[in-house]
Amino acid sequence: MFRKLALIWAIVVLPLAIFMAGCGEDEVASSSGDEQDVELSSEWNVTIQTSGVEITLQEIYSDPASGYAWIVGNEGLILHTTDKGETWEKQESGVTGALYSVYFVDENDGWAAGDGGTVIYTPDGGATWELQNTGVTSQLRSIFFANGSQGWAVGEAGVIITTGDAGLQWGAQSSGTNQNLEAVHFAKPDPGEIVIDNGWVVGINGTIMHTANAGANWLPQPVRDMEEPLYGVFFDDNNRGWAIGKQGTILRTTNGGLTWGLSAAADARGKNLYDAFFINAADGWVVGSSGKILHSPDGRAWKSVETETTQEVTVPLWGVSFIDSSEGWVVGDAGTIMHFVAQ
Repeated sequence: MFRKLALIWAIVVLPLAIFMAGCGEDEVASSSGDEQDVELSSEWNVTIQTSGVEITLQEIYSDPASGYAWIVGNEGLILHTTDKGETWEKQESGVTGALYSVYFVDENDGWAAGDGGTVIYTPDGGATWELQNTGVTSQLRSIFFANGSQGWAVGEAGVIITTGDAGLQWGAQSSGTNQNLEAVHFAKPDPGEIVIDNGWVVGINGTIMHTANAGANWLPQPVRDMEEPLYGVFFDDNNRGWAIGKQGTILRTTNGGLTWGLSAAADARGKNLYDAFFINAADGWVVGSSGKILHSPDGRAWKSVETETTQEVTVPLWGVSFIDSSEGWVVGDAGTIMHFVAQ
C-alpha cells in the first residue's frame, strides 16, 4: 500500500518552515508528554460503532441527502449503513483484493477502486456490485465522480483513467508523471457553469497535478521544497483547496494551486495525515496516524479533536466523511469506526 510504503521510502527533506509541525512519527502509536494534558473537547459526542471486522478500513463515503454511508477496506470488504451506523452490514463486492476508495453520487450509484486496476460499480446502493473493465492492472488508490457519468481513478506509477459513461468504458489519460498518485478531487463548478473541468491529483514526492480541461492535459503545480508524500486533496471550488501529507503537512491554496502555503497545524504534532474532508470552505476535517483527528472552523487553523473516546484510539485513521456540519464518521485500522455528533 503506497501510503504505508511511503513511510519507509520517504526521506525528510523539508526545511524548518515546513517542519513546524514537530518531529516525524511512524504508524506505531505514541504517547509523547506534550499530548498527555490536553483539554478535552465538549463540542463533540464521539462513539465507537461496531464494524464486525478487525481488518483495515480504508475509506468512507456518506451521502448527505440520505445519510447512508459505505466503507471499503482490505480483502474486498464493503460495509453499509442506513441507520447512521447503529448497524453496519457487509455487502458482497465480488473481489478479494483491497479496496482503497469509494464514491457515490446519490444513494444508489456508486463506485469503489482498489488492487489490480479494480473498479466495481453498484446501481442499487450496493445490493449488487459488478466489475468494470478499466484496462489497467495498476493499484488504484482513489476514485472520484463529478456526476453520474463523469469520473476518474488514479494510482500506481502515475496512472489516471477516466470515464464519461459511468464506467461502461474507461480510458487512460497522460498524467505526465510516473509518481504514485494517492488522491484525486474535482471542484464543484462555479455558479452558472455546468461542465466539471478543474481537477487535482496528489502523490508521492510532493506531486501535485492540475487539469483545467477534465484531464485532457495534466500539468504540475510544484511546491517549493516539498518532497514529502501527499496523501489527500480536496477542493471546495475552483480556487480554494487543501493538500495533506506526511509529517503533519497541510497545504492551502486560494488561487487554484498557482501558489500553495502552509496552514497552521501545530496540533498535528508531526503525525502523517491521510484523508481530508470539507463540508464547506470553512469547515474541514483531517485524519492520520496514531489516531490523530484535526478540525478547522475556518479552513486555515487546525485544532486536535480530543475526547475520552478518541484518546482510546491510537491506530492509523485512513478515512473521514461527514453528512453535514454536525455528523460524520472516521475509520481506520483494526475495523475502527468512530461516529461524531455535535453537542
